Amino acid sequence: MNLKEKLSKIVPAFAIVIVLVFAVSEIYNLSNNALVTQTAYESTVLETVDVQMYFIKDEILLTNDSDGVIVPVAKNSERVSRGSAVAAVFDDEKSAENYAELNNLNIQLESYNKINNSSKLADIDLGKLNSEIDLVFENVINCAYSNDFSSLTDYKMSLSEKLSRKQISLNKKVDVSEHISQVQGQIEAVRSSATPSEIITAETSGYYVNHLDGFENSITSQDIENLTLEKFEEVMNAKPAEIPADSIGKIIDGYNWYVACVVNSADISEFDVGDTIKLMFDEFGDDAFKTKIHLIKAVDENRAIVVFRCNLMNEFLSGLRKVNGKIVIDEHNGLKVNRNALRIDDDNNEGVYVLMSDLVVFRNLNVVYSEDSFVIAKAPVYTDKELKEMTKTEKEEKERYIRDHLKLYDEVIISGKELSDGMYAG
Repeated sequence: MNLKEKLSKIVPAFAIVIVLVFAVSEIYNLSNNALVTQTAYESTVLETVDVQMYFIKDEILLTNDSDGVIVPVAKNSERVSRGSAVAAVFDDEKSAENYAELNNLNIQLESYNKINNSSKLADIDLGKLNSEIDLVFENVINCAYSNDFSSLTDYKMSLSEKLSRKQISLNKKVDVSEHISQVQGQIEAVRSSATPSEIITAETSGYYVNHLDGFENSITSQDIENLTLEKFEEVMNAKPAEIPADSIGKIIDGYNWYVACVVNSADISEFDVGDTIKLMFDEFGDDAFKTKIHLIKAVDENRAIVVFRCNLMNEFLSGLRKVNGKIVIDEHNGLKVNRNALRIDDDNNEGVYVLMSDLVVFRNLNVVYSEDSFVIAKAPVYTDKELKEMTKTEKEEKERYIRDHLKLYDEVIISGKELSDGMYAG
């Protein structure tokens, strides 16, 4: 075989090898340079300090030495006025049961009357009604989930009422006249045997709570100014006192409750008495409660007692005493960006690359907060005074920086090799 014949066989084979190597190389480069993106969303990050908290409330204990059966009349954590009924005393269990049944029947009658009146209404806001139905249904689920069935009857009737109103809004006929007659008959049957022998009234206005925890008045609002580290540690470590046998609950006096805790002085160095600050209690998850700083008292070189004041009260807050919680030191709102996406461009500007259709585009990034795995970025905002003090060139540069800043819903590239502004990524 001469040289020409040999080359005619070798060259095509070599060409095939070259093509295969090139193809494999391209596939490898594409697979290793695959762009992984993450959408930029608004996010709020809280800077918090973990603390142990003690709830301070002025509490008036309610007692009754009657031999009868005592039934609460006021709802737990309900705001009551001086002289209003908080509990009723009955001669026997049957009368007490009839009284409770009478209250439930009156609730049902009121609900059925509302349904009956709804059938006469011409216009019903269906969107608002749907939201109300969702909320009541969520409350029913929460009762079941937490094994707290004390309010289940109320929620059940409320749900029934709202569902009936929805049927009416859809031109469905809802007739509850038979239910009204039936409940009225039941009310008449138990009314005479549901009369209390005594009504217990509130000695002062406040929030009625139907149970004690054994820490009532360990610290009162009058003790706050003189609160010491030793006293705080004493109540935090104390065991509850024995609940009096004749106790029927208590009244939380006044409009404010307080929370005391010990913090590192450096953590609250930027705050002063009167400042509004949010607290979070572990039992409430991510819910935050606005309070005002009532007192800051140094107890040594590094620590201080801080007391917060709040006037919001509900059933859950009324039952809190010793809790683990958080002080919200600061809030940062902006676009959350994976730290792996951060880049520095040729002009030494910090930013990220985003994917716009098939193009890679550099976006500026004004970082306002950072953690190990992410940053929060927000385009700067300038006041009218600041803008007036800028030169024309400075103003144009600021406007360009803001215009080219990362935007909501941008597809941020968090993984990719040899990225550059304007490169084709198709």
